[in-house]
Amino acid sequence: MHLLHKCILQEIAFPKSIIHVKDICIALALAVVLTLASGITGFAFQTMDHWCHNAKFQDLFQNNWPLRFPANRPVMAYYFGYYLVPAAISRLAGDISPVAILIWTSLGIALGLLWICTSLDRKWWAALLVLCVGDFPRIFKGVASHGSIQLYKYEEIGVEHWSNIENLFWAPNQFIPSLMLGGMLFHMIRHRLDYALLCLPTALALWWAAFPALIAGLVTALLLVFQWIRWGITVRRLFQQVLLPSLAAVPVLLLFQSHPHAPQNGLIWEFRGDMDNLLREYLVNTVTDTSLFVFAYLISRRAGLPTIPAVPFWTLICITLLFPLIRVGKVNDMLLRGMMPVLILIGCCLLYPLASQPLPKTLTILRGNTNCIIIMLALVLPAAVGIGRFYRAARLNRITALWGSPNAEFEAIPYDAYPSLYETLRQRWSQQEADQYLGKPDSFYEKYIAPPPAKDP
Repeated sequence: MHLLHKCILQEIAFPKSIIHVKDICIALALAVVLTLASGITGFAFQTMDHWCHNAKFQDLFQNNWPLRFPANRPVMAYYFGYYLVPAAISRLAGDISPVAILIWTSLGIALGLLWICTSLDRKWWAALLVLCVGDFPRIFKGVASHGSIQLYKYEEIGVEHWSNIENLFWAPNQFIPSLMLGGMLFHMIRHRLDYALLCLPTALALWWAAFPALIAGLVTALLLVFQWIRWGITVRRLFQQVLLPSLAAVPVLLLFQSHPHAPQNGLIWEFRGDMDNLLREYLVNTVTDTSLFVFAYLISRRAGLPTIPAVPFWTLICITLLFPLIRVGKVNDMLLRGMMPVLILIGCCLLYPLASQPLPKTLTILRGNTNCIIIMLALVLPAAVGIGRFYRAARLNRITALWGSPNAEFEAIPYDAYPSLYETLRQRWSQQEADQYLGKPDSFYEKYIAPPPAKDP
């Protein structure tokens, strides 16, 4: 992040005053609220994935690094970037430190929120709505279910994407880099800067979240190609701005390559025998949301509002349409997590036209354009899903548990519920889930980067 900031200051005299103290305070306050509500500290309701998050903190706290499990096996092949700093502080403190987890998580979320907010002309209402983009189909399905209409049957390997605010409650470790990468890339798109500046942050994000970083890298690579076609590129610039920064990704890519088996992958219909149900699921989720995105973009252009260039937007739309058709991971993790930075970008693209205008002008535009009102309502409605999640966190947490109300029962997931992360995954999920973290004894990473300690004679 420091290198990126330095490059921007050197190349385009980026104004240092763009981030105000007021915005920093708002970002920090919102970040603390988001962190507490997410469940990551054990303060409020926790989804089942927190069994895994807590086990990772515990394993890093009590075992030598890099982690090897089961005992005496190769290095665990997983992205642990988010967990390392709180785990290191916990080791110094002698116990798992929820305060360290709270501070570390809040700082990451605050930084991501600042990238989004400053790119949207410091409009916090727009930045918060961006986090909810992607949940419109859930509203659509909720309305249908109240009318006893089943649009499709839910399957484990689905083709629906989740908003970033929904992913926060399941994968806060991937929420943070998605905010940062999405906010930075939209800043580059809006100000027509050199996309090569994103190579280093994207490579570093692989240590925190593989799928969001890979998809953000794909978007950046596509936009770089379009940029080079227009501006041209020299071998020297290619080496300095792209290849050299990308070397930061090599060690973690070698770590990912040390898996005994590649994650399950292929075309989605190869794993689903219910083609009619699959088609309906795709139409209800992907096509409905994508249609909303396209209509909102076109209406903004027709209304004469400032919009981003067409090439980045249509690139994002194509990715949104195509990615549900490819399965990567046990439950299509590439779609669930990889779409996170894409939805941040799309949300910024759609809300920027209104956020870039003074509030009185925005209200005038909405009053005089029925289509704009409809689209704005469609972008605001998904926030109801996020509000529901925060209501749940406000109702089920450590404070309400003290009241003793039967409707406010809450018990935080313990960090040491199981002997290891491996046992957590094996006992709460499956042997397959546990084995996907294992490494190979003959991998390059195991032999040359993190060889096992020598055995005593």
